[in-house]
Amino acid sequence: MYLTGSKQHTLDAKVRLTLPAEFRREFDREVCIVPAASALYGFTPEGHKAWVESSFPNGFNPRSAADDKLRRFLNGQTVHVDIDSAGRIALGKIPEKIRKQFGLNQEVVIVGNDDHFEIWNPDRWQESQAAFEQDFDAIMFTED
Repeated sequence: MYLTGSKQHTLDAKVRLTLPAEFRREFDREVCIVPAASALYGFTPEGHKAWVESSFPNGFNPRSAADDKLRRFLNGQTVHVDIDSAGRIALGKIPEKIRKQFGLNQEVVIVGNDDHFEIWNPDRWQESQAAFEQDFDAIMFTED
């Protein structure tokens, strides 16, 4: 899976988001949605499992209270959402408190980020991109 690009979308009256066709092709029938950082992240079930496991670079230790707490939190925040026949996911299944926290109202931006997609508030997305663009050259290029 390799998701790239960004597109602005409007949520419908039932708070459903139509996934871009190129994203839909990468998913079977289900998306795992997780609130993370400044956006909702969307993974395949397998991708979600790999993402959670990547939180434990030395492997998950079931006897570690910290490992158990983190895994429980990540899995507990995850909502499984079906992709309907029209290619939509029901963001209404995400608790309203979380949608408000991320500023996900009617307009959203969906961004491909390699192994997952992200759903952003358009203003927050623009702000994050503007801040990054100021540092792009320093991050991208090294001086020889």
